Amino acid sequence: MAEEAVTQQPKSKRAQIIKLVSDMDPSLVLDWNEEQVVEQFLKPCQMEHLAKAFIDSHITGNVLIALEEVHLKELGCDKVGDRIMLLDYLKVLKKHKKDLDRSQALWSQTTPVASCAYHESCGDYIKYICCHCCVTTKDWRVTGQGIRWRKNRARVNCCGENETQFIDYRFLKDIELREIPRCLCCCVGKELLIYADDKDSVTVHQTQRASGAHQPLLTQEPVVIRHPQARQAEAIIRNAWAESQLVAD
Repeated sequence: MAEEAVTQQPKSKRAQIIKLVSDMDPSLVLDWNEEQVVEQFLKPCQMEHLAKAFIDSHITGNVLIALEEVHLKELGCDKVGDRIMLLDYLKVLKKHKKDLDRSQALWSQTTPVASCAYHESCGDYIKYICCHCCVTTKDWRVTGQGIRWRKNRARVNCCGENETQFIDYRFLKDIELREIPRCLCCCVGKELLIYADDKDSVTVHQTQRASGAHQPLLTQEPVVIRHPQARQAEAIIRNAWAESQLVAD
């Protein structure tokens, strides 16, 4: 009967196994050999009866993460319950890997840089050169999830606060690369303007109406990255943005 072919696990045990799988490091899983797959995945998942089939079929860590139901059938996983449980655990592992891949830095730099072309004025550049500890810096990090930057207070400012902001690709509207003459046109710098509806990049201004009511006015102020690698950052952001839209669809 079909019921006899179903392997069931108590809900509490299943939750424990899912927690164990979610704690696995996908970057380490990819390097597992066949024996490690058995010891560190099949046995904790109570599927050690499939060990021989996995070893004989050379199921290493990078193959494990790619397994689908059709592959499990080819491996001789005949019980419906076993396949359902394994696919459930593999889904957790695959999602964890995808999240990890999307969180890795695709581009990261710090601004401002030691070039007159990437400062608002010659005075700002001189300040940067002569008193670097007086300058506020930003650490930029582009990932598969969005654009994050950390504003670091000047080292001489003991009262200021560091601030981290983030733009999710879901709220990204447009990016624009520009070349701006600096220092009386003696040099040209590249800057990347990022337009978004994210709450971190939208400035809310309150305007007083004649009636006395306050009407919020949203003004989109672009986030600006001034850096020699602005063109490279633009290409990386556009690719990551496009990939995130494909995932959303």
